[in-house]
Amino acid sequence: MNSYLELSALDGANPLGFLAALGTLSTLHKAGQTNARLGWKRAVRWTPVLKGITTEDPKQLSDMLAQALRGRTVASDAEERRKAAQQSFDAAKKMLRDKRDEIKKRHLRGEERKKAVETEIRPLEETLSQKRQVWLSALKDAVPRPELALGKHLDCTRDEFREHSRNFLESANHTDRQVLDLLANFGSDVCTKDQSDRIEATPFCFITGSGHQYFLDTVRELIGKVMPERVYAALFKPWAYQEETLSMRWDPIEDRRYALMDRDPTANDNKPRTVWMANLLAYHGLVFFPSTPTTKRLSTTSWSHINKEKEPSFTWPIWEAPIGPDTIRTILQVPDLCSAEPSKLTLRALGIAAVFRSRRIRVGEGANFKINFSHARALL
Repeated sequence: MNSYLELSALDGANPLGFLAALGTLSTLHKAGQTNARLGWKRAVRWTPVLKGITTEDPKQLSDMLAQALRGRTVASDAEERRKAAQQSFDAAKKMLRDKRDEIKKRHLRGEERKKAVETEIRPLEETLSQKRQVWLSALKDAVPRPELALGKHLDCTRDEFREHSRNFLESANHTDRQVLDLLANFGSDVCTKDQSDRIEATPFCFITGSGHQYFLDTVRELIGKVMPERVYAALFKPWAYQEETLSMRWDPIEDRRYALMDRDPTANDNKPRTVWMANLLAYHGLVFFPSTPTTKRLSTTSWSHINKEKEPSFTWPIWEAPIGPDTIRTILQVPDLCSAEPSKLTLRALGIAAVFRSRRIRVGEGANFKINFSHARALL
């Protein structure tokens, strides 16, 4: 149980690397390695190290992680039902959207507009609601992990979120709480966005439909890509960035603005690439960052609006002594981490050796915007 293993591919100064290290620890505990602890080694960069695991063989560890990451097996007919239900749901959404645009072009006012809404829009909204329920039911049978049954994106209603969370509340315990912890990160049934009934999503949600990619749907597809050799490459080999799409956009290298590149970032020979299993492991790292409602908005662990900036910043600590999940959760909650100028004396007294901060940045306008992390700045 005193095995020691360095995750040599991960960089603690990269938000994706930091989250992937936490996700590795969380997944190991889910796989039964309940003595696993995580620390960091100071070298050319901050490298995560594991202690308390039952193997020092990177390939054995990768096999163990891959098995845990796959989730449950989904029947092929369940996937076909999901696709059919999703196509029907998407068609109903398009029909409603087209009808709204068509009514808008009529420039109706007063009673005429109310009548058009009641007779033409309301029936389509009811149909859409019915098809959404059919799709969610089919999705529940077709996902490898239960939290993915919320939909493609974190835009479920507060009632759907509450009902889904309640299903796991009674069965969760100290050793089996990963699904509930992920839901706690996703949002709260108390906080909704833009005066709608849809939950406000965690600030970790960087993909919201641009490029036809969605937060939970991307996770579902990443699970389908799990292979031990890919896990091994993500944790122990220099990142080659050979895999296209299916990114959670947590790597600052994915900030691909024209002004930052020597050629067209949309060219066929210059498409964005990522590391699939680093993204999937990082997703599992979200269990350490619960969200909670405040008087103004949803508040998520390690996120804060520094100097009243519009977009929040993510601040994370690095520690050297290997510690377990509960202690990590405590460290991440230290209030001083999210202050504009953290106290070095206070943080070092808690065993924190370094602190990094990345801003969440939004690039582009309209429906084509992208969300990225800025490159991290060392605060300690």
